[in-house]
Amino acid sequence: MTRKTILLSLVILFTSVPIIAQQNDQQPKAFNNIDLNMTAGTTGIGVELSTKLSKVVGIRAGFSFMPHFLYNMHFTAQVGDTPESKYDEQGNRVETKFDKLQATMKDYTGFTVDEDLTMEARPKFYNFSVLVDVHPFKNKNWYLTGGIYWGNSTFADSQVSQDDMITTLAVGLYNNMYTKSINNEPFYHVNNMDVYNEEMAERFISYGRMHYSIGTLKSTGEQCYIEPDEAGYIRATAKVNPLKPYIGFGYSGRMTKNNNNWKIGIDAGVMFWGGRPAIYIDRTIETASIDSDTGISSYSYSTETIDMTRDLKDYKNSIKSKMNFIKTLGVYPVINLKISRKLW
Repeated sequence: MTRKTILLSLVILFTSVPIIAQQNDQQPKAFNNIDLNMTAGTTGIGVELSTKLSKVVGIRAGFSFMPHFLYNMHFTAQVGDTPESKYDEQGNRVETKFDKLQATMKDYTGFTVDEDLTMEARPKFYNFSVLVDVHPFKNKNWYLTGGIYWGNSTFADSQVSQDDMITTLAVGLYNNMYTKSINNEPFYHVNNMDVYNEEMAERFISYGRMHYSIGTLKSTGEQCYIEPDEAGYIRATAKVNPLKPYIGFGYSGRMTKNNNNWKIGIDAGVMFWGGRPAIYIDRTIETASIDSDTGISSYSYSTETIDMTRDLKDYKNSIKSKMNFIKTLGVYPVINLKISRKLW
């Protein structure tokens, strides 16, 4: 039996329980009371309305959202296709291509290109929920839960931090000049005149293109590089299924001994995402072509959207632990604290 079949069976089971319960319960109390629940936990901050369908079955509907917070990921710039060590065998600091390029860009533009780049990840998901609680135990404070969450498919996104925007703009400027240099094109035009500096072009070609390596493509074994787009941004987006079945259990009891109006409880379970999240990012592709008449090579650069969790391996150390953790999230753990107030 497939996982989808199991999940569908669970949803059908829990949504059909109210009918069975009302048939078997000698004193049904459908919609006899309404409770307002405030929740906080791994699904974010939320609010629910709940009611009893019978002595053993309740239903609740709600909405939750994850407040925005930042989680940083760090990347290191690489010039050319070969990583360089900053230190020799004796541990002495040596000058790398990046060091030379950094000094060149400072001289030409006045901006300092930072070797380390920070991307800020922001969780930004919300969900509506319909959950059925079944109290099969003698102690009715305990219950089993099944239902669905439905919300946006964008689980999180990330982009370059504001502090590093100068760096990405400088990287984009350099790569534009590098492309012109390697294709023997003028840097710019002034009054119908082409401006080209051969010494500068040769220097850029000797350095190589500047980019950030994030891992190796599974399909080809080649290194995967990312670069700033035309607006100077590097962006990534994490996606999950919008419809997410849920199963779990919980406990809810009175906050004070003789007051049934206020209750406190906890819910724990798993939300099924339908597989691990997909993290989409644009990688840079270099395409070389040779003119059949002149034999001169030309180079162009384009982007391709890839899924970092499925298309890459051998992640760079700066993101390796984070990516390996995300790849384990075939299901999302739900742990929520709940405070309830009886309305009537």
